[in-house]
Amino acid sequence: MTLFKQIALMLSTFLLVILMTVLILNFESANKGVQDRLYEDAKNTATSLSLSLGSANGDISMMSTMINANFDSGSYKEITLVDVDEKVLYDRKKENETVDVPDWFLKNIKIIAPIAHANVSAGWNQVGILSVQSDAAFAYKQLYTILIELLISFSAIAVIGLVVLYMLLHAILKPLTAVQKQAEAVIRNKFIIQNKIPYTKEFRDVVLGMNNMVSKVKVMFEKGNEELRKQKELEYIDKATKLKNRKYFVDKLPEFLKVDASSKGGVNMLIGLNGLIEANENVGRQKVDSLFVDMAYVFNSCVVEYDSSIVARMNGTEFSIFVPDCSPEDGFNIAEKIHTLCQKTISDLGLDGDETFISLGLCEYSYKDTIGVLLARSDSALTQAKFNHNIYLEKIESSVEVMGKEAWRETINDAIAKNNFDFVSWKTVDVKKAILAHNALSLTLKVDNNTTYFYGQFMATANQLGLSDNIYDNVLEKLFKTPDDNLSWGTCSLRLPYDYLVKKESSQRMAKLLKEYALLLPFKLIIEMPDKLVRQNSNIVKEYKNMFEQYSIDMGIFEFIGESSDYYYLQDLRPVYIKGEASYFITQSDQALSALRLITDTVGITLIAAGVMDKDTLIELEKKDIHVIQGRATEMVELS
Repeated sequence: MTLFKQIALMLSTFLLVILMTVLILNFESANKGVQDRLYEDAKNTATSLSLSLGSANGDISMMSTMINANFDSGSYKEITLVDVDEKVLYDRKKENETVDVPDWFLKNIKIIAPIAHANVSAGWNQVGILSVQSDAAFAYKQLYTILIELLISFSAIAVIGLVVLYMLLHAILKPLTAVQKQAEAVIRNKFIIQNKIPYTKEFRDVVLGMNNMVSKVKVMFEKGNEELRKQKELEYIDKATKLKNRKYFVDKLPEFLKVDASSKGGVNMLIGLNGLIEANENVGRQKVDSLFVDMAYVFNSCVVEYDSSIVARMNGTEFSIFVPDCSPEDGFNIAEKIHTLCQKTISDLGLDGDETFISLGLCEYSYKDTIGVLLARSDSALTQAKFNHNIYLEKIESSVEVMGKEAWRETINDAIAKNNFDFVSWKTVDVKKAILAHNALSLTLKVDNNTTYFYGQFMATANQLGLSDNIYDNVLEKLFKTPDDNLSWGTCSLRLPYDYLVKKESSQRMAKLLKEYALLLPFKLIIEMPDKLVRQNSNIVKEYKNMFEQYSIDMGIFEFIGESSDYYYLQDLRPVYIKGEASYFITQSDQALSALRLITDTVGITLIAAGVMDKDTLIELEKKDIHVIQGRATEMVELS
């Protein structure tokens, strides 16, 4: 219960108790007044009537007429005249005892009408004693009316009092509400500064303290952001040409060399400049440096139509142009254009084209290649190109597929129709704490009891056949509608690819599933999104974030290599973790990792190294202070 509710409840109870006490006292006072009035009316009537009866000189008929006249003109229950021997001379009673008030009032309120007595004398002779009792029905009616008026007036006072109390409390505690929102924002790793400082000393001190803390955290994040940005420029950008460097190229390749890559293959060009020493001697280092800049411009201009292309300077004399979704033939045409333009640039600088020239080695690559294989084949192609002083293209041999595309299409469509996609979980372990951080879910395709395909065996073909979206629609529906009971009470993550997430239809389907089933999930769910999408911080990413927050689903980031120009998107989206390849973390400088940690620690983000396959890699990661891992090495960790 909030402080506002507690204070409001206490003061409201106090106010109502006071009002009820005053109400009861007022009613009791009214009750006593009514009963006193009954006695006074009866006494006055008895006195005045006894005098009138004395003038009748003992004539019973005349006295009865007087008694009847008084009885009919007033509210009396009974008027009795007895002689000195207590013999009733005349008695008049009210025949109908109907009282026009509710039964509950009659049962709870007792009014006893007192009896007034007066002597009746004719001269010096006493005729008898007159007894008069007022009618209590009138008193009941009058008292009930008073009670209703008291209830109405005190209810109005109570309502007005409670409204005024609410407004006063709201005004007094308004700064506390702002403090609460600021504290909740801090819990969610948001930075909110209160500009309106309250007048109440205690609240003012709290607000100033919170503002001071939030300001320091915000400054820490900004420093980390600026430092990491500078480190990435140092580590990923070639100073002379402003191209990406070898480290960036190697860190970026895993995004393309995987089964669910958006591109299934392409061409990588390795370009070597020969005769650099002679060029320096002939025209000087400064002009040679300008030659590199001009060549960099040529490289970029020739592949500008390929959005995902990467132009990188691998070393002092070699460049790489990585072009996804480019056929070998188109790649060769690009290479010829580059060769022509670069040789012209060399000649324009006054250098001998036979002494200083470029060689271009092209190799076709597939998403199945490893980084080592790709680089080795690129080096081989460049060696052949240098030998021929020209361009050399190395194609990959067509591999024999286990199953033809049409057979795969039939198998995948059948699995979707029969709901034969299942989940398999892989551990993500916190080595330092020796605990299971969460289970990472992957997909399997079960054909029959003897045949099951894993994610890497079918997803690449599914992408080529345009069936991957159908698969993810199917598995998401299965995840929410029929969750695995074996995963209950744990935390699970599911990775969704870039091409699926960017489609509006995917967002709409997911929103519908979350609305109907998210609150029924027996486990905590984390949806992993690629850094390539998340760092855009676009409207669709914000829509996903808002949708996930509504149903207590967390967001994770995978394929992180820190290539963003700034990292405020981490502060805005607040993922629970960032997942990168183990090789990425190991090759980072201490300064870059320190800056990254300053950012992630500020907003409560965990760093996870993926693809940790052996103990040596695990040890290297521990030296880098990376303790949460995913991969085969998790089996080497004994959990507590």
